[in-house]
Amino acid sequence: MAIEPGWKAELRSAEVLRDLEILDLPIDPFEIAARKDIACQENSSLGLGISGCMMKVGDNFGILYSTRFPSEGFQRFTVAHELGHYFMDGHVSHLFANGQMRHQSQSGFLSSDTYEREADAFAAGLLMPKSAFQRAIEDAGEGISAIEGLACLCHTSLTATAIRLAKLSTQPLAVLCSTGDKVNFAVMSDAMRLSYHLTWPRRGAGIPPKSTTALLNSDEANVRMSRRMSGEASLAEWFHAERDQALNEEAIGLGEYGRTLTVLWSDSLSDHDELRSVEEDPDGGDQDLLPSQRFYRPSRY
Repeated sequence: MAIEPGWKAELRSAEVLRDLEILDLPIDPFEIAARKDIACQENSSLGLGISGCMMKVGDNFGILYSTRFPSEGFQRFTVAHELGHYFMDGHVSHLFANGQMRHQSQSGFLSSDTYEREADAFAAGLLMPKSAFQRAIEDAGEGISAIEGLACLCHTSLTATAIRLAKLSTQPLAVLCSTGDKVNFAVMSDAMRLSYHLTWPRRGAGIPPKSTTALLNSDEANVRMSRRMSGEASLAEWFHAERDQALNEEAIGLGEYGRTLTVLWSDSLSDHDELRSVEEDPDGGDQDLLPSQRFYRPSRY
C-alpha cells in the first residue's frame, strides 16, 4: 500500500531527528539548518502571504523567513517548512528545476500544492515529534488551555499546535480557523470524524450564526485584541450530523494574524471508541524526547 504524503513527511522528520541525535524538546530548526550549513536570515520584504523562501545557488542553500508576523512560533515553523523542502525526496529537483534559484512558500496552511502540504507536514513532525507529542497530550487538559500548554512545550504557535493536536488526539476534537463568517480550514481527530460520519467543514463554509465563534468574529476588535470566548456548540450545526449532541466550543482571536482559532470537543461521543480507526505507528516509535522546562509564550500564528 502506498504511503500518503503526510506519512512520508512524518517518517522523514523522525529520521532527521534520529540522524542528528536531537533528543530534547523544544526542537530548534535553526540549529538543524546550521548543522546542514544552511544560512537562515529574516527578511521584511517578502510579499503578502509569503512566509518564507528557500534559495539554491550551486550546491548551497539558504532560507529567508518573513518578519511580517513578529512571532517566534511563526518563524520557527517557516524555517522547519523550508527544511522540509530540503530534506524531502524530490522537492529540490522539482522546486529548483530549469535553473530556478528561489522558491517562495505560502503562509497560513492554505496551500493546495502537494509539495507545500508535504513541507507543512514535515515541519509539524519535526517541531512536534509524534511520540513525544502524544505523551504530552495525556497531561495537557482540554480546549485552548491544552493548546497553549503544548505550544509552550514545543515553542510552536497556537495554530500549528492546534492542527497537530487534532491529528494526533484520540478524543473527539476539531479545530477550525476562520475569518469573519467563513471557515479557512478545519481538522478533525479520527474520533470526531468517524463518530457520526460527519461532514468536514470545507474552506469557505459558513460559521454557524449562533455559535460562540460567530459572536467573537462579529467584532474585529475581538480578533485583533486576542480575546477569547467559550460556550456550548451544536454538533448538527457545525458538522451537519444526522443526530445532534452538545459540544464544548472555545474561540480565540489570533491578533495581527486577523483570524480566529476555534476548538470543538466533547468528553465523549456516542460509540466513538468503537468507530475510531486504529493506525500503526509509521515511524516505528521515534526516539525518547525529553521536554525542556524553559518558559515560552506561544505566538498565535
